[in-house]
Amino acid sequence: MRWAVADGEAVVQAWCHEFLSLAQHSQSTGARAGPPAALVSAAAAPTAPRFYHRRQCTRCGLMPKDPTVCLLCGTLVCLRGQCCKVGTQNEAVAHSVDCGSGTCIFLAVNSSTVIVIRGRRACLWGSVYLDSFGEEDRELKRGRPLFLCEERYRLLQNLWLSHAFDNTRRRWIWHKEML
Repeated sequence: MRWAVADGEAVVQAWCHEFLSLAQHSQSTGARAGPPAALVSAAAAPTAPRFYHRRQCTRCGLMPKDPTVCLLCGTLVCLRGQCCKVGTQNEAVAHSVDCGSGTCIFLAVNSSTVIVIRGRRACLWGSVYLDSFGEEDRELKRGRPLFLCEERYRLLQNLWLSHAFDNTRRRWIWHKEML
């Protein structure tokens, strides 16, 4: 076999070594291989806000003022909290780098709003929970029961899987590591 580089065998061995070390790291951390997916199925999503309301942060052990759930892995993070900073980054920004390689979807439990962090930018996506009239209740001020809108949930999943947030959201803010 003719190699394009002088020591092609060494290149292949290096690739195999890197692949095996990645596989071992994934097994030891519990990471799963496969296509990306959102946290909960549409059947389990209606109970998510009640489950995470008044939960303690796994990092600081306190009940967050703005509890926010990563919809990719289910981790509860302190949004805008100073208690869980990782270097200069707040916990949500650091988590988006670790969990979603810089792009992550969060559900703000106290407002039912979906927050998308993409690199140094963030946007409010809306809500996947609507009242019986099909309206959002941002900040939960009206007190009406909210139900999962499966159509919006599927749209959110499709936007995540296709990395199409840039094409659909126009109001991005520069978060300056403060989320």
